[in-house]
Amino acid sequence: MRLNLTRNQIIVLFCLYAVMVLNLGFWQKTWDVTLINNKRDWLLVLTMPLFLIAFINFVMQLLFWPKIHRLILPFLILAGSGASYATMTQQIYFNSDMIQNLLQSNPAEASAWLSVKFILWIVLTGVLPVFVYLRYVKVKYSPKWYSEMGSRLLSMVGSLVVIGAIAAAGYQNYASFFRNNHAIPHQIAPTNLIAAMITTAYGAYDANRPFVQIGTDAKRNATPSERKRLLVFVVGETTRAQSWGLNSGVRNTTPELAKTEDVINYPNFSSCGTATAISLPCMFSNMARKSYKPAAAKHSEGLMDILQRGGLYTSWRENDGGCKGTCDRIKHIQIDSIAQAGQCSDDGCYDMTALNGLAEEIRNMPTDGIIVLHTMGSHGPAYYQRYTDEFKKFTPTCDTNQLQDCSTEQLNNTYDNTVVYIDHMLASTIKLLQEQPNSDTALIYASDHGESLGENGMYLHGAPYAVAPKEQTQVPMIFWASKGFYQTQKLNQDCLVNSAATEYSHDNLFHSILGLMDVQTKEYQRDLDIFSSCRPAH
Repeated sequence: MRLNLTRNQIIVLFCLYAVMVLNLGFWQKTWDVTLINNKRDWLLVLTMPLFLIAFINFVMQLLFWPKIHRLILPFLILAGSGASYATMTQQIYFNSDMIQNLLQSNPAEASAWLSVKFILWIVLTGVLPVFVYLRYVKVKYSPKWYSEMGSRLLSMVGSLVVIGAIAAAGYQNYASFFRNNHAIPHQIAPTNLIAAMITTAYGAYDANRPFVQIGTDAKRNATPSERKRLLVFVVGETTRAQSWGLNSGVRNTTPELAKTEDVINYPNFSSCGTATAISLPCMFSNMARKSYKPAAAKHSEGLMDILQRGGLYTSWRENDGGCKGTCDRIKHIQIDSIAQAGQCSDDGCYDMTALNGLAEEIRNMPTDGIIVLHTMGSHGPAYYQRYTDEFKKFTPTCDTNQLQDCSTEQLNNTYDNTVVYIDHMLASTIKLLQEQPNSDTALIYASDHGESLGENGMYLHGAPYAVAPKEQTQVPMIFWASKGFYQTQKLNQDCLVNSAATEYSHDNLFHSILGLMDVQTKEYQRDLDIFSSCRPAH
C-alpha cells in the first residue's frame, strides 16, 4: 500500500516531525533558558512551535524538487536524528566547526558514539521514518507546472506571513531570547545542518581566495618634529545619535564632554551597517557603504595596514569581542589581559579598562602614531552591565538582559546610563591626552552602529540597511585636538566647527584619518576627507 501525498502534505508532515521529534534537544534547552525569576516567557514558548514550522516549511519549499527529494529528505531525517541525539545528550551545537570536526573524525572517534541508546535512537527516529518514506510514500504533483509553482510560492508567502505576524506580536521577546542565546539556533534541526554545510562549503572556497594589498605606495608627508603626533581613534559600539547628549533635543547624557573645551560634535553622522560584523571592517575599508563587499574586505588590507606601511606606530586595544580582521597585522591586545581587579565581569570589561597603561604606551611610541580603542559601549541587551553604579544617573533601570520584562522608561534609562559612562570614558581619554607633555594629540570617536529601543516595535540592531530605522544607522561622532595638533597639522578650528553640521558617514573615516596623519597614497580621496577643506592642500 502506497500513500499518495502532495508536496505540501509531505513537507508539512516533515515539519511536524522535525519540530516534535528532531528538536527535542532544542525544546529542552529553550525550556531551561526561558526560566526567569521562577516564571517562563509563555508568549515565546507558545508561539515558537508555529514559528519553527513556518520557518522549516519555507526552507523545505526551496529544497523539495522532483527526484532529488528522495535524497534530500532521507538525508535530513537521518542527519537530524543523529544531531538531535547529540543535542539532547551532550548539548552539542551544530555549526560549521562541528561539521569540520565530524569530517576529520577517525574511526576510533566515530566508534565512541556507537552506544546501544544511540543506535536505537537512530533506528527509531531516523532509519524507520526514511524506510517508510522511500517504501510507502509517493509524491502526487499537479499536472500543470504553473499550478505546482503557484502552490509552492503560496506556501512560502504563507510562511513569511506567519513569521512576520509572530515577530510583530513578540519581537521584544524573540529579540531578547536569540540575542541572549546566540548558540541556540545551532540546535534547531534540520536548518542547523543545512546552514552549517553551506557555511562549511563557502569557507572551503573562501579560504583559497587571494589576499589583496592596498596602499602599497603609502608614505608620510609630515614635517619632522621633536614632538610626536598621536591620534586616538575610539570605536564605539551600539551607541545611537538619538541618545547622544551633545545633539540637540537630547537629554544630558554627555555632561563631561559638554564641559570639555574644543570638542567638536558631528550631529549628522551615519554608519556603514547595522551590525558590528559589517560596520567595523567597513569603517577601516577603502570601500564606501554602497559598494562595500564583506568577502572582499576580509581578503584585503585596510586602513591600519596602510598607516603602518606609511611609517606610523599602530596599536589596537580590543574590548568588544574581536576586530573582525582590521587589526590582524598590527600590534593588538585584549583589554582583559591588562585589567585590574574589579574592572571585568563574566560579561566583559568596563571600557575605562582600555586606558590602563595608555599614557606609558604613548610615551614609548617610537614615532608618530595612531591607537585604536575598540569599546563595548552600549552593547545590549545587558545594558546594565556596561557601567558602574556611580554612573546610574537615570532611574528606574532595567537590570536584566530580558528586555520584555522592562518598561520603556526602564529600558531608555538604562541605555542612557551607558552613554553617560561612554561620556566619562571619552572625557577621561581627552584629559589623558592633554597631559602628554611631549605629544600633540587628537581624538576621534565614532560608533559602529545604533540601536532600537522599542521604536516602531523594534529592539536591538541588525536590521537590513535598506529598511533599518534611523535609530540603527545614525551614530555619534566627535573630534578633539590639542592646540599643538591644530598648529602642526595646519587645521582651522573655526572652519571645522562651522562644517560639523554637514552630513558625513563612515565612508569619510578612511580618507579623513589618512589625511589627518599625512599619509599619502593613491587610495586617498581628498573630497571624502572631513578635514581637508579646513587645511591647506599639500
